[in-house]
Amino acid sequence: MNSTGTGFLVAPDLVVTAAHVVDDAAAISIDFGGTSVGGVILGFNELADLALIRLESKAAGHQFQFQSSEPPIGTEVAALGFPQRESLTLTRGVVSGLNRDINFGSGVIGNMLQTDTAINPGNSGGPLLNMEGKVTGVVSATRKDSEGMAYAVTAPRVTEAVSEWQKRGVPMAPVDCGEAPAPNSGIFPMKVSSNHDQANNIGQALLLHGQGINRGAYSAAFKQFTPELGASFGGEAKWSEGLGSSYWTKLEVVNVTGAGDSLEANVLLQTRQDAGHGVDGQTCSNWRITYTIVWDGAAWRIAGTSLPHGKPLPCN
Repeated sequence: MNSTGTGFLVAPDLVVTAAHVVDDAAAISIDFGGTSVGGVILGFNELADLALIRLESKAAGHQFQFQSSEPPIGTEVAALGFPQRESLTLTRGVVSGLNRDINFGSGVIGNMLQTDTAINPGNSGGPLLNMEGKVTGVVSATRKDSEGMAYAVTAPRVTEAVSEWQKRGVPMAPVDCGEAPAPNSGIFPMKVSSNHDQANNIGQALLLHGQGINRGAYSAAFKQFTPELGASFGGEAKWSEGLGSSYWTKLEVVNVTGAGDSLEANVLLQTRQDAGHGVDGQTCSNWRITYTIVWDGAAWRIAGTSLPHGKPLPCN
């Protein structure tokens, strides 16, 4: 599954998010303003739409505190998140209902908080804050058939779950997508050096593509291509024929240029592979690639690649 959402720190190595954001994940990465940290699921409850992620390394940032009780109707609240893969946004509203039972398709989630705060895809898993900055709920979803009706898991329910998972949680294994040639569950470091307002989002799109390759989840990696580019490769099976020993080890988005729905990303990429799959027998290669990235209305997709500087160089 390829999805993105919002999460927030509750400890240097713990991130709370919504369960549906990480459900069926082959690999999980959390972006912290241009750097990416891998994570594993420490706690997961589909019927509460909650998940707790343990980071592979500690992260600096604000650690949120939870409100101890449910807020009364009319309480002013604000949602923090990354809707539609845009940069961080804050939207304001009020608590418009309590104790709602909502079924979004996987079963009834009970005792949810209702709000008229503007919520969009990508906000899921983010904090709903009171005016003191404490988390009063974790954003779950909106009603597609109604405007101004969004829902969050209440702070007391989240506090209980996080406490239990911290005491008793055992990391869940990522979904096995078949052959997985890369070590460390396919996680690799990603850096964004460009200050373009879509650079982080493009980095995440490339990260998902690379993690799919590393996990042997070639179908997920292939979906990061536009249909036109995918067809030019002759389809998923033909494209993935030579990837059995190849995996990504390092990624840097150096520069992003353009505007609107079509951008170009200049990228430094390091890969490892068997000599038989490497250029000139290379087992470790440093690539300088220009990706053409387009917005398809829902996500950034890879529409083309080029090597303006020629063949990759062997790693030092």
